[in-house]
Amino acid sequence: MNVQQVRRAVGGALACLVCAVVGLAAQPPGKTDPPDEPTKLGDAIEKSVAWYDVTPEDCAPPLAPVPVLRWRNVVRGQVGEAMLVVWPHNGRPVAMASLYPWDAKMNHEFDSLSRGTRLTARDKDRVIWSPGTGGVEFKDVPKGPKPAKTAPDRLRQMKAIAEGFTARMTGWQADDSDQEALRLLPRPLYRYDFTAAKDPDPMLLDGALFAYVQGTDPEVVLVLEAVGTAAQADWQYAFARATSGGLEVKAGDAVVWTAKKHPAHSVATLPHFTMSRALEK
Repeated sequence: MNVQQVRRAVGGALACLVCAVVGLAAQPPGKTDPPDEPTKLGDAIEKSVAWYDVTPEDCAPPLAPVPVLRWRNVVRGQVGEAMLVVWPHNGRPVAMASLYPWDAKMNHEFDSLSRGTRLTARDKDRVIWSPGTGGVEFKDVPKGPKPAKTAPDRLRQMKAIAEGFTARMTGWQADDSDQEALRLLPRPLYRYDFTAAKDPDPMLLDGALFAYVQGTDPEVVLVLEAVGTAAQADWQYAFARATSGGLEVKAGDAVVWTAKKHPAHSVATLPHFTMSRALEK
């Protein structure tokens, strides 16, 4: 084939390609259109935020839920965006829940962030969740700095502390073959806000939640708090699971927190509890 023949062949191929692209663009919409299912699921998640009332004690009014993160996990075949919500009480988050559709159901995966046990979730007048123990166990940050005097400086300290931990998903398989390193989101999920608190804890100076994620899906939540008085305070930390997979967190080479695989999730008196409701068709 000579040069002219090559040019003619290439030109013909390009012309066919252009015609094919134009032809596809001119086709009427059909099965190739993106489905509206993710939009429907997103609307369902938005509505489900208000399904359950969370209160810090039996006689208290319901707390206002605060969405803090929209996430997606395509690795697990998730359709549409899910959501992480927290319920603050006097500026401090006492509970969180991942809201996501799965197996034709809308799931609320609750986790207590309370230091105590006074926490209840209701579906109208019916109690669905009432942990019998605190949800998190706090420890002093190893070799942590003293909390700074200003809020911006304390935020920088909290980010540095969060970066000092490394989190790993040990997964669901017995041999840990599905383990995976998790990524720290650079910004806190929630920064404690005491400005509108009616009865703030005088021994709680500051705090924030940070997430370690797979993709954008939060698997581990770090709770950081500056506890004490303005003259003498310390940083304390705790971790909460946001998955049913196994988890491990290290500070340097030392393991400081673990969570087992496949925890019980249907016992309403445990800090980790999942409430499922069939999706409307």
